[in-house]
Amino acid sequence: MRKLLVLFAIMALLLVSTVAMAEKTYLPGEELPDGAVEVEHWELVDNEWVNHRAGDVTSLARCWRSGPASGNCNKENWVINFTHHASMAQWSEWSIGGTRWDWRILKPGTYAADCIEFTLKSNNDVLIDYDGFADLAYLGEGGVKTTIDTYYSFGEDIEGAVENGWVRADDLNDDDDMIYDSAALHAGMSTKLFNMIVVENCNSSCEYEDTGTITLTLQNVKVWVDGRAGTWRDPQILPPTQG
Repeated sequence: MRKLLVLFAIMALLLVSTVAMAEKTYLPGEELPDGAVEVEHWELVDNEWVNHRAGDVTSLARCWRSGPASGNCNKENWVINFTHHASMAQWSEWSIGGTRWDWRILKPGTYAADCIEFTLKSNNDVLIDYDGFADLAYLGEGGVKTTIDTYYSFGEDIEGAVENGWVRADDLNDDDDMIYDSAALHAGMSTKLFNMIVVENCNSSCEYEDTGTITLTLQNVKVWVDGRAGTWRDPQILPPTQG
């Protein structure tokens, strides 16, 4: 998991604008009107309309109707107010080429590798928080120097990684980074992560390792979405509040 953390961190460094952005207000959605009744709907899949009954939690969308009205008199004109509302949830898709790196080292030296690619898609801002980044630590007893200096960068090749600059592992822990909503984020942003280790004569033979955690947080989770399960809240219509 150590490498997964770093990858997201470097994605943040790559994608977050350095220009200060005004604080954004997110609309959390609203509860359904009183008396709302769910109706069946259809979803177009491979040019075929697929029917979904009311209450089908496998649906990607659901629809309710409310506000029935009627009239009966001899007036000339009737004005019927109509509202068509849609609440779009925030979604995310991500993929990573690996969540672990393993070095095997014969002699001291400075070494770098990429081998991990990462892609992130979403339709609104995503906050990235990471914790536990550090130099690789000696797992045995004793030892002379008990850490291996560890750095990270990103780029399409080693020249790009060098140009973008190497970031010391523990320097990533103090930052929370936002990947802001954009057409590029909707389409999917990708990068390659590089790691660099500096192995010295004073590093005793042993196993060295670091682990950590990262949290991706969607910024516009709707009130009708179960934020833990990532699907429909149950129930969709809340019971009346007791007075």
